[in-house]
Amino acid sequence: MDSKIPILFYDGDCGLCSRSVRFLIKRDRADALRFAPLQGETAKAYLPPELREQLSTVVYYRPAAADGEKRYLRSEAILCALMDTGSGWRWPARVARCLPVKWRDLVYDWVARNRHRLFPKGSCPLPSPREVEKLLE
Repeated sequence: MDSKIPILFYDGDCGLCSRSVRFLIKRDRADALRFAPLQGETAKAYLPPELREQLSTVVYYRPAAADGEKRYLRSEAILCALMDTGSGWRWPARVARCLPVKWRDLVYDWVARNRHRLFPKGSCPLPSPREVEKLLE
C-alpha cells in the first residue's frame, strides 16, 4: 500500500461512521482519500494500539512531505479530510477549524456517545463498486 495516501480510520461497526465515509467518498474530487476500519489490518499497520482501541475516535492519517506524517483525531480528523477532498466542503471545513478545538470536540464527543442509538449498525446500504475501491481492510 502507498503510504503517501491519506487514510481516514473509523469504527467499522458504526452506522454514522459508514455514512460519513460514503459522504466523503462522494465528495472526494481529488481521489485523495482512502478509508479503513479501526478494527482492520490497515489500522494495525499504521496506528498504535491505543488509537485502534478508541472506537469513538476517528483518526486521519495524513502523510506530509515537509514535516513527516500527521495523525489527526476527532473533529480535526473530519475537517482535515473534508479539506483534502477538493470539494466545496473544504471551505466550511476551513472556517470550522477557526473554532477552538475544545468546542469542536465537545460536539464531536456528544455525537460519538450517541452514534449507535442515532444510527444503528444495519442502517447503511452496501457500498458501490467505486466506494469499494477506496475501502481498505
